[in-house]
Amino acid sequence: MTGKCLLRVGDDGNPPKTSVEKTPGSKKPGGSACVFEGQVVPCRTENGFFDAASHCYLTLAPGPLPTITQSADRPPGTKYYWCWVILDVVDGKPEGIERFEPVIREPGETRTIDPRVAAQQVVKTMNFVAPQLRVSPYVQSANRVGIVNVPVWMWVTDPGPTTTGPQTKTAVLGGVSITATGTVDRIEWSMGEGETVTCKGAGTPFTKAMATGRSLKDMPSSPTCGFKYSKTSQCEKSGKYNVTATAYWIVHWTGGGMQGDIPLDFSRSIPLQITDLRPVLVDPDGGSASPSVRPRACSS
Repeated sequence: MTGKCLLRVGDDGNPPKTSVEKTPGSKKPGGSACVFEGQVVPCRTENGFFDAASHCYLTLAPGPLPTITQSADRPPGTKYYWCWVILDVVDGKPEGIERFEPVIREPGETRTIDPRVAAQQVVKTMNFVAPQLRVSPYVQSANRVGIVNVPVWMWVTDPGPTTTGPQTKTAVLGGVSITATGTVDRIEWSMGEGETVTCKGAGTPFTKAMATGRSLKDMPSSPTCGFKYSKTSQCEKSGKYNVTATAYWIVHWTGGGMQGDIPLDFSRSIPLQITDLRPVLVDPDGGSASPSVRPRACSS
C-alpha cells in the first residue's frame, strides 16, 4: 500500500512518507458493526456472538447435544452452538428466541477468521498510490518560485481509482467474503509557515490562459484548493518552505455480517521558495538602480 507522491516544485527526491492505520475503525462515522437485514446490531450480547450465516447469537456448547440432528456420526472437530435466533430489530435492539435446533459446524464450515482481520488483509492487497500533485502558478517560471500575495493553486494531476478513488475489491479470506471500497476523504496541505489548507477534492488545474493579460494583483484564486503566502521563505533554514501534502483515505468494508472503516494516509514533503517583488528606484542621472525597500532582516 505504499505509493509515490510527486510534486513539481523543487522535488527533493526523497521517497514519500506513508502510514497505514494498524487497527480497523476510526474516529470517522461508521467504525466496525454487525448487520442483520440492513440494520446494525450488537456484535455480542448476553446470548452470544453474532453469526451472520445463521442469523443467530451463538454460544458454544460443551459437546455433542442429544438431538435428532446429531444422530449421525460427525467428524472430529465438529462444533455445536446454542442459537438465539433474531426475529426482528426494534430501535437497534435485536428481538428473538432460543431455537431448539443447534447450529452445527463441521471442520471447514466454521468461520476461521475475524472479518475485521480479513478486511485489513484485503485492504493491504489494494493498489493505493499517492497522487502526483502540482503547485502553480510560477510567476517567475525560470526560477520556479512563488510570489508573496499571489494565489497558489494546488491540485492532483492523475485522479483515478488508485490515487483518489473510488477503488473497490472483493476477496474471500478464511471463509469470509470481504468487499472494500476506498476513496480520498481530503487532502491537507501544510504550507510550511504555520497554515494548513484542507481540500475536499483533487483541486482545480491551473492553466497559463488564466494568467494571460493579468497583472499580479489580478491573478485568480483557485476555486477549490489554493493559498496565498503573506511572507517570503528567506528566513527558513534552506530559504524555502517545507510544504507537506497528506492525502487521507477512508476504506469502507463489509463482510461476515460486519462493516467498518479503515483510515489510510499518504504524505509528501517538498521545498517551495516564496519571494516578493520589490520596486526598484532608477537614478535619472544614470546611476545604478537600487531597491526602494531593503530586504527584511531575519530574527535569530
